Amino acid sequence: MIYGKKDELVPLEYITELDKRLSAQKGIKVEFQSVPEANHFFSKNEESLIKNLDKYIKKETALY
Repeated sequence: MIYGKKDELVPLEYITELDKRLSAQKGIKVEFQSVPEANHFFSKNEESLIKNLDKYIKKETALY
Protein backbone atom coordinates (compact mmCIF):
# COMPACT_ATOMS: atom_id res chain seq x y z
CA MET A 1 0.00 0.00 0.00
CA ILE A 2 1.42 3.33 -1.01
CA TYR A 3 0.30 6.37 0.92
CA GLY A 4 1.24 10.03 1.23
CA LYS A 5 2.63 11.19 4.52
CA LYS A 6 0.84 14.52 4.08
CA ASP A 7 -2.55 12.92 3.47
CA GLU A 8 -5.25 15.32 4.63
CA LEU A 9 -8.15 12.86 4.21
CA VAL A 10 -6.83 9.68 5.87
CA PRO A 11 -4.87 10.25 9.09
CA LEU A 12 -1.64 8.31 9.60
CA GLU A 13 -3.09 6.56 12.67
CA TYR A 14 -5.77 4.97 10.43
CA ILE A 15 -3.08 3.59 8.15
CA THR A 16 -1.14 2.28 11.16
CA GLU A 17 -4.29 0.63 12.50
CA LEU A 18 -4.98 -1.01 9.13
CA ASP A 19 -1.41 -2.34 9.07
CA LYS A 20 -1.86 -3.85 12.54
CA ARG A 21 -5.19 -5.44 11.65
CA LEU A 22 -3.91 -6.95 8.41
CA SER A 23 -0.72 -8.22 10.06
CA ALA A 24 -2.81 -10.04 12.66
CA GLN A 25 -4.52 -12.15 9.98
CA LYS A 26 -2.99 -15.39 8.77
CA GLY A 27 -1.69 -15.53 5.23
CA ILE A 28 -1.95 -11.81 4.58
CA LYS A 29 1.14 -9.72 3.92
CA VAL A 30 0.74 -6.12 2.85
CA GLU A 31 3.75 -3.87 2.42
CA PHE A 32 3.18 -0.25 3.39
CA GLN A 33 5.26 2.41 1.67
CA SER A 34 5.02 6.14 2.18
CA VAL A 35 5.79 9.03 -0.13
CA PRO A 36 7.02 11.77 2.23
CA GLU A 37 5.77 14.86 0.40
CA ALA A 38 2.58 13.38 -1.09
CA ASN A 39 -0.97 14.21 -0.15
CA HIS A 40 -4.03 11.96 -0.58
CA PHE A 41 -4.09 12.45 -4.36
CA PHE A 42 -0.27 12.45 -4.83
CA SER A 43 -0.50 15.95 -6.34
CA LYS A 44 2.91 17.07 -7.62
CA ASN A 45 4.31 13.67 -6.56
CA GLU A 46 3.11 11.55 -9.44
CA GLU A 47 6.65 10.52 -10.37
CA SER A 48 7.26 9.06 -6.90
CA LEU A 49 4.01 7.14 -7.11
CA ILE A 50 4.88 5.81 -10.57
CA LYS A 51 8.34 4.70 -9.42
CA ASN A 52 6.89 2.84 -6.42
CA LEU A 53 4.22 1.17 -8.53
CA ASP A 54 6.75 0.20 -11.19
CA LYS A 55 9.03 -1.35 -8.58
CA TYR A 56 6.09 -3.33 -7.14
CA ILE A 57 4.96 -4.58 -10.57
CA LYS A 58 8.47 -5.68 -11.50
CA LYS A 59 8.87 -7.51 -8.19
CA GLU A 60 5.53 -9.29 -8.48
CA THR A 61 5.90 -10.24 -12.14
CA ALA A 62 9.38 -11.64 -11.50
CA LEU A 63 7.73 -14.41 -9.47
CA TYR A 64 6.00 -15.81 -12.55
